[in-house]
Order: sequence, then structure tokens, then C-alpha cells
Amino acid sequence: MTQESLAAQALAAVDRLPREEAGFWEALAVHRWFDAELVAHTADALGVEVTPEQVTASPFVVEDRAPAVDPEEAPRYSLRPVLRTALTARLAAERPTVLRQAHRIAATYHHQELEPLHTGRLGRYILEINHLASYQPEFALRRLASFAHVALLAGYPEAASRAAAATLPALAPADRPLPEIIAAVAEILNAPAQVEHGTLLRLDDLLARYDAPANLAATRLVLLGRDLVTYFTERPESATALTALVAPDLTTAIDPRGVPVLGSELQLLEDLTRPARTITNRTHRVELTSSGTCRHQVTTKLDAGDRAGRRMVLADVLPAGRWEDLDHLNPSERGARPVSVLGTEDTVQVVAKGVRRLLDTHERAGDDSSRAELSRRLGHLDAQSNADDLTTLLDRARQTEEVEGFLRERIGELMRYTPVVAMVDVHPGLSSELSYGYEDECTARRTGLGGVVVSLELTLPLELRNRLQIVPPPGMVLAGEPQADGARLVPVRTEQPATAPQQFDISPGEGTARIRVDLAYRLADSEFTNVVRTAGLSMLISVIALLLLVADRNLVPILGTIMAAVIGMLNGSREGATPNEGVPLHVHAGKRLRALRTTHTAAAVMATTAPNIDSVPVSLATSGTAFLIGLVTCVMVLLSRRTSARPAALLS
Repeated sequence: MTQESLAAQALAAVDRLPREEAGFWEALAVHRWFDAELVAHTADALGVEVTPEQVTASPFVVEDRAPAVDPEEAPRYSLRPVLRTALTARLAAERPTVLRQAHRIAATYHHQELEPLHTGRLGRYILEINHLASYQPEFALRRLASFAHVALLAGYPEAASRAAAATLPALAPADRPLPEIIAAVAEILNAPAQVEHGTLLRLDDLLARYDAPANLAATRLVLLGRDLVTYFTERPESATALTALVAPDLTTAIDPRGVPVLGSELQLLEDLTRPARTITNRTHRVELTSSGTCRHQVTTKLDAGDRAGRRMVLADVLPAGRWEDLDHLNPSERGARPVSVLGTEDTVQVVAKGVRRLLDTHERAGDDSSRAELSRRLGHLDAQSNADDLTTLLDRARQTEEVEGFLRERIGELMRYTPVVAMVDVHPGLSSELSYGYEDECTARRTGLGGVVVSLELTLPLELRNRLQIVPPPGMVLAGEPQADGARLVPVRTEQPATAPQQFDISPGEGTARIRVDLAYRLADSEFTNVVRTAGLSMLISVIALLLLVADRNLVPILGTIMAAVIGMLNGSREGATPNEGVPLHVHAGKRLRALRTTHTAAAVMATTAPNIDSVPVSLATSGTAFLIGLVTCVMVLLSRRTSARPAALLS
């Protein structure tokens, strides 16, 4: 009897069972081996009343005959290979949703905490990652990175390699570089005295093609891989960065010059208490995209001091409590290459770990003290914890008398900001530059004819050197220096083209301030000239109409209509289209000038059409009114253009 006929008979036997019971056997098919506990878990998850005894007695099941490594290990069973293969193949082809559900139930059963690492049950971690990869690959990669990180630190590179291999068959090609990097790193650490050159070349190629890691554990593994490639190809002795990564709990290490240096978490806390040591310059660029929206771009120049290589660097500071913004920054290095920034969860863990090391470094009270409890709780913050949990613990640490006063002050300094931590390549003596942008609201109010005052709010860490760059909107010029509440703006350059950004240094201070800035703009002189020209044409038409009333009134409508049409076309060509996403600032500021142009056109048309009613007094009154409107308009526009250059008049 062939394998195909055996598979068909096995499937037919399962199909004759009730639907719920058949679904139970399908769920068991994703397991290579199972025991009574796993059978009970699967039956409970599916709501099927099947006992382990009924399963082990079924003709579908065979017992593992291999001797158990642990005498206390429960007996293991498996579906007959033909049935298991046939069931999984049919589910994958016809019912992939059911197959994913089976893998989810299996992953839930094998899940266990990473800290502390259950070294006697490493196989369950690997099985969990294998099942995760079959129904949610993105979760599998995060779990793989976390497990591999912990396993390598605990000295189990083989387990990390097996976990990486377990994910590869179920992953798309784009998701495979991280498991392959982990496998190569584990292979090197498993036998560091017998590293093959081909392994190093493969690892170096994988690191070059791998994008920025998505979480802290993956970042550490990538950094470790780079250090391993450098160490085994260039350095004759161990590198400090490698030591810090393989043993991250060390408080200090020694750099090649023999100088003690802080670990990455403690270095980050040092930078966060005095951010000006790392962030040498901070530029806030504002582009006024419309009357209600502005585009902010923040650029920071970083100096990492003597640190070298790919490091966690404090790239910027946000106001306290803005942790959720860390997941949406998407910065780039020098406006081109994307940069990996730690998200909310990873940043919370880094800060918590650093504070815990601060508490553990100095002399502590007994194990039952509040300080010891704080240290333990900080160590238990994981991916499911949030910024509120960290803030609560830091508040308690500031108020606990068992913590030294200088440590309480230092923790208070940490809570002033939300840190933006980037993974960048730094080199001694060379600065890095990071940029990120976001959209924000602003308000614009018209002042006079062709003037507008834009009010926007900036959030600035005043202890850093801040520079404000304002890009003039198209068709408008800045009417004097900006006015700011709570800070003084010092012009950097006063003579520059109208299209160049206006630059101002912001007076320093303490803490983070939310500052309102008022920007006075006016339309370009050409816009005022256009209105005067239109008013002049209207006045000319009115005068011609008055003269033709005496000479030949029949020519008035013809000539006037032609000139009025010319004025209308000029108005239409200057207005332009208004985009759907918002009103440009020059359109918003020129609303009153456009209304005047429209009024002139209407007055000119009335002056030329009034003679049609054969009433000389009406024609004289209409033409005279149109002339006076144009004259008054010319005077108003010329005066407004003169006063709009004085910002005090606009801001008052």
C-alpha cells in the first residue's frame, strides 16, 4: 500500500469523527511530540471534552520509544507520521486559519518567562519561537531577539542558534537576516577558538544588508555581531565594546588607554542629566505651509566625546511625559540615511536598568528595604511595562529616605526630559547630525491690508543652545523681528535674501519651556502695486466714461466693457488656485486686497454700463463714485504698504 493511500485512509478516519473532535486532532498535528499536559491544554483551549487517556489509547497515536533523558520526564507521544503530515498539508492548503490557530495554542503552552532563564527547559523557548513564526512572524522575531540575547549572556549560544534555525522555514526572505545573524554569532561564540573565516564573511555581509533593528535586544545582537567581526579580523585582543555587550551588567570597563568608562545605560543617564555635553547645537526650523499648519524640523548636532563605534547616544530631549512620541519620530542622519531610535518600551527599559544600577552600585540597606524593593521592581520592567510604571518608581525613589540625597537629586534631573536615544556611528572628533520633523497647528490673523501675524508654539529645552530658523512663506516677507513670550530672540544675520531662512538664537535658561512666537509678515511690494494698478485702471475708465458722455456716449459701453474685461482677467490670473489641503499664507493675507480688486472691477463695469439707461446724472454719479473708490483705494494701499513694514503696528 502506497503512502498516498495510507494518508487518504487516515484522513478519512479523522473526517468520520465529530467536527470538534476532528479539530482537536488537527491541532495536535502541529506538534512533533506531546505529553498528557499538552493534550489537556489543547483540549481546554478548543473546548473539547477529550482526556489524555483517550488520546494515548487512540490508534492515531504512537508512543516515543526512546529512553528519556530525565527519569521524571512524562511519557511523550506523537501522531502517526503519515497522519500528521497529511493533516498539516491539508490545513495549509485548505484551512490556513485553523492551522494558525493551532500554532497559536501551541505557542501559548510553551511560553515561559525569560528572566530568570529556565536553563533546564530551553527546548520550550525554541518550540514557542517555532510556533510563533508559523502564525505571527513579527512577534517571532522580537521573541527570538530577546531569547537569543538572554541565552548568549547566560552562556548558551547553541540554544540561540537552534531558536534561530527554528524560525527560518516559516519566514519570508525579507525577515531572514536577523535569524541568520543570530545563528552566525552563536556559531562564533560556541567555538571562539575555531572560528572559520567563511563564517565571519557571511556575518559581515548579513550585517551590511540588515536594516536598522526594531528593538533593543536586536540592536545589541547586531552590535555584538559587528564587534565580533572586528575582533576576529582586526584586533589582537579583546575589545571593550564586546565585553560590555556580552556582560552588560558590569558597572565599568577599561578602554584601550586604561581609563575606566561607564556602561551604556549609565553613560546615557549621565548625558540625560547634562544634555548640553552631548547635544552641542539644536536647530528648530519652521516652515509655514498654510494659514493653519506649520512644519517643524528639529536638527541636533551631537558630540559623543571619546566614544567610538555604533553607540546609544542621546540625540534630543523632549518634554517630560512625551514617551509616546518616541515611536513616531523617524529621524535621519544628515537628512539622508534613516536612523534607528529606541521606542517607548526600549527607552523605558534602558532608563530603568540604568537607575537600578545606580541604586545597586552604592551601599544598600537590608534586602527588605524600600530601596531593595525599588531595585527589584525596576529590574522587572519589561516590554509590557509603560512609561507610567517607570515614572511611578522614579517618583518613589526621589522620596525614599534610604536613597542618598545626591542620588535623589540625580533621579530628579532624569525626570526633567523624555530622552530620544539613537543608535548612531560615532567617532572621536567628528560630530553627528540627526533630524526629525512633525506637523503642528498655528494661527494666522490678518492685519491691515496684506499683513498677517502668525502665532505658533515651540517647545524648547532652554539649557541647550537653540537656534530658530524661519522660512518665509512664498510671496511674503518678514515684517521685522519675531516677538517671543518667555525668551529673547537674537538675530544671527540681518542682511540676507528674502528667500533665505531668518535665523535667531534663543536666550538660554533652565528646564523646558513652551514659548509662543509671533511672526509678522506682509505681502511682497508687487502685490500692493498690482492693486494700485487695478485701481488706476478703474479710475481711467471712469474718466474716459465722463469724457465720452460729452463727446459720444455710444462709445462708452464698448470701450468700457473691453477695459473692464481686461481688469477681470488680470484679477483672475493673480489669484491662483487654492489647494485643498489648506489656504497658503499669501492667499490668506491677501484676502482684503483681492476684495478691493473685485470692487474696482465692479465699479468699472458700472461706470461703463450706466450710460445705457440714458440718464446723464446717473452716469455722472456712477463714474464719479468709481473714480473716488479708486482714488481712496490707492491712498489706502500705499499707506498700508508703508505701515506694514513696521512690526509694532502689526503686533499691537
